[in-house]
Amino acid sequence: MSSRAPLLAVLVVLSFFAGITGVQLAYTLAYVLLLLLVVAWIWSQILARRLEVHRETPEGAHMVGEAFTERFTLRNRSVLTLPYCQVNDRTRIPGYAPGRACALNPGGAVAWTARGVFTQRGKLAFGPLEIRLGDPFGLFPKTVRVGESGTVTVYPSIHQVDAVLRPVWTGGSFGDIPHGRGLDVPPDISSVRDHAPDDGLSRIHWPSTARAGRLISRLYESPQSSDVMVILDLGRGIHFGEAPESTLEYAVSLTASVCHAALARGQAVGLVTNDRLGTAIGPGRGETQRLRILEFLATAQDSGRRGIAATIAAHGRGWQGRGGLIVVTSDREPDWVEALVEVGARGQRHLAVMVDPTSFGASGPPMRVGPAWRLALDWWIVRRGDALSAPRRSRAVGM
Repeated sequence: MSSRAPLLAVLVVLSFFAGITGVQLAYTLAYVLLLLLVVAWIWSQILARRLEVHRETPEGAHMVGEAFTERFTLRNRSVLTLPYCQVNDRTRIPGYAPGRACALNPGGAVAWTARGVFTQRGKLAFGPLEIRLGDPFGLFPKTVRVGESGTVTVYPSIHQVDAVLRPVWTGGSFGDIPHGRGLDVPPDISSVRDHAPDDGLSRIHWPSTARAGRLISRLYESPQSSDVMVILDLGRGIHFGEAPESTLEYAVSLTASVCHAALARGQAVGLVTNDRLGTAIGPGRGETQRLRILEFLATAQDSGRRGIAATIAAHGRGWQGRGGLIVVTSDREPDWVEALVEVGARGQRHLAVMVDPTSFGASGPPMRVGPAWRLALDWWIVRRGDALSAPRRSRAVGM
């Protein structure tokens, strides 16, 4: 309206002057200004109705840190010139701004490709678009809105954490094999799988290798199951920092990495949380289980009111003898450690993954890992900026 105000004021003055004086020139100028306003309004309306917008967005599932591309096409279907057009995208992806400004001849089109990177997990929608255009005189600007054109699921990033889980693959404790290849257990073959670089030659199953045309290794049954149950702490008030540099994002990414690594080895993996719904995904194997876990972790939030210690006690006793427990938390209270020690089984050491909240800006001292805890559990202390794909793990790590 501000661009039209001076013109409307002149039109009113000319009309008044022409009415009281009868001067022909005043009438002519008034008619010209009125005609200009009508033409500008019609021009703007036609352009808004005949503008065609096409957007090709990513589809399916992606992962944090993955690059993506979008292609935009803007076409002027009218017989009028589009003197200016400004495209603004409202997609909520940090650092992603695919909009641009352009002008189009009658029947003309412009296309461009925008590139970005998924920097946060969750269900992300592309759009809406807001396109601002108008007539050549700028008197009647219009805004054309195009709704959301697609939604993708972005999974948390996955890191290589095989070194942490190698003892679990062989059914032992987390702390009994700090380096090198896991020891073979008594030769009760349960199944076969693809050969891994850390498998010895004695594990190769030659008949299957000959049939498959690639190295195949034996899987041995262990006196104790090598299944894995991951307990993720999603309690309210224990996480600090802003995504992506927050304890919550680190914890979710580590959980996804641990589950992915164990499933890739053919283990049964379950996931338990203390979120608002008390989500628990029962143990399972294969790609279906991996997708179930990743789908949940993509939108997981710290909404729980129940402490992680109660969750460990509730699920840990039923897990005794089935395999290892891995607790991922940022809670500095000691009660969850005592609960994890309490549900321990003979010959099985559980793993505590502590995402240190003090390195993310939390006030107060870091958690102190006492000697008794070091003897009972294995610890992986994660701080802000740590290279998660090359973990520093130890049987006795203090803070």
